[in-house]
Amino acid sequence: MLYKAISLALVAVLLHGSIAAQDQPQSPAQTVAKMQQVLHKAQEKDKAVTATLKKKIDNQKKVSGKVSDISDTGFVLTEPKTGATKKLAYEDVQQVKQKGMSKGAKILIVSLVVVGAVIGIGFAAACSAEGGPHC
Repeated sequence: MLYKAISLALVAVLLHGSIAAQDQPQSPAQTVAKMQQVLHKAQEKDKAVTATLKKKIDNQKKVSGKVSDISDTGFVLTEPKTGATKKLAYEDVQQVKQKGMSKGAKILIVSLVVVGAVIGIGFAAACSAEGGPHC
């Protein structure tokens, strides 16, 4: 009985995670306002971003670096290791992502850890109550 309950709880958590992942829309092209919002956040936190380009520029489809300047027409990325700068126009950029885990991924990981801990505590309590040799 306990194993069925644990199995059902795990299935529910896994299904919820896969459904939540499907609900997040795939954004093939961001608006300029959304790009500016991501760039401003990255600049404030001094974090790197990755810009996916619409076409190859200097033989690259993706460019990474820290945001050093933002204007109405584009932005400048600075590579932390070499200090090289690359000016990009918004019209050349398909998508901008801030590096690191998203808030949703962090929430999912924490919730899985909590569910695992609850299941472990429940299993330990059931074993100590039964006192069986299989626990």
